[in-house]
Amino acid sequence: MKLVRDPVHGYIELDERVLRLVSDPFFQRLRHVTQTGLAYMVYPGMTHKRFEHSLGTMYLAKEFSSFIKRNSEVDFLTTEMISLISIAGLLHDIGHMPFSHTFENVLTTLRQVYGEEVIEQGKKTHVIMGEKIISEELSSVLEKEFSFAGVDPVKFIINVISGKYNTEEEKLGSLLISSFIDSDRSDYLLRDSYFAGVDYGRFDIERLKRVMLYVDGNLAILKKATPIVEEFLLARMYMYENVYFHSVVGMYNAIATHGIAKLIRENIIEVPLQPKELLKLNEFNIMYELQKHGEEFYIGLMERKGFRRIKQDITQECTNINEIRDEAMKESFDTNGLIMYHDFFDVPYMEDLGEAIYIYDGKEIERFSSVSTMVKSMKELRKAIVAYHVKVKDRIDKLERMIKKCK
Repeated sequence: MKLVRDPVHGYIELDERVLRLVSDPFFQRLRHVTQTGLAYMVYPGMTHKRFEHSLGTMYLAKEFSSFIKRNSEVDFLTTEMISLISIAGLLHDIGHMPFSHTFENVLTTLRQVYGEEVIEQGKKTHVIMGEKIISEELSSVLEKEFSFAGVDPVKFIINVISGKYNTEEEKLGSLLISSFIDSDRSDYLLRDSYFAGVDYGRFDIERLKRVMLYVDGNLAILKKATPIVEEFLLARMYMYENVYFHSVVGMYNAIATHGIAKLIRENIIEVPLQPKELLKLNEFNIMYELQKHGEEFYIGLMERKGFRRIKQDITQECTNINEIRDEAMKESFDTNGLIMYHDFFDVPYMEDLGEAIYIYDGKEIERFSSVSTMVKSMKELRKAIVAYHVKVKDRIDKLERMIKKCK
């Protein structure tokens, strides 16, 4: 048994079976994948990695499962099944590429701005790569160490992290890893808030653990604890508004995006398509290649010099936002990325037919919107920025005029 001293959760225990996964090169590489892209350019403490977030997600998946077992009549939630769900939490981000979601933005930008033929699945790109790693590279360890009661651990974990569950066990595991209130979001809100040095993302995680249960195939919260759900959703909204969607954070993520896109377009680096290719690409060698082949982007990221942004953000009320985006993307292509458009979008909470937070009063469950007035006031978060390098300042007059007309 090993103990990891975590600044968010305290001690996290790793037994010998988990250590075999953690020691694998594909998991160790997460030590070098920045959790929040280029957010450290604004919040200097946010240099933490996917490695510790994955450990934290594993820890919370196990904690949530254990309390659900105590609070609910769920026969299948055995000690072994709790262990397997926690491993799904450990591996949920194993497919992330350098700079996390920023690299996924690179692939989208290559296709939408530069017309390159690349394979990209948006924010699911890392999930698809993760499935390959789990099935092709980690299957022998998983089958040896985590085959319980006839359950195929590889199939189970892939179904859980992809959300394509077939059994009740897989469904609960998937809800605990990826839903409106889950171990993934719980960890990154607390962890990112801690390293950013802000209070926005903090909520009562100990209370949340103890009021979770599984009823009629739904992950639910005891009705008496409705305020903790509101606290959680507000924490998420405030972190997006104030940290993840900070305009200057967006600018530096855009600089990295177009810099990496330049390296790929010039065949200096390649997009990893197979797991072993991913081991060869990291944030260090990307920055090394930028130093040689993308001077403006390198200096922008290393010395914080050269790039500016048009000070007026483009909000969702802007009537000509599509025209601004199209013009900015045309300029991005013409200037090889020295003018860039970066947008932000998130929905803090929105119920649909298949997904909602459920509240349980001891007799029946109901949707969160029926018991909370606060949630009805939450709206989607959307804005955009335009950034540019000073050497092409003479080309942004039209964009500035278009943005000033936004109402």
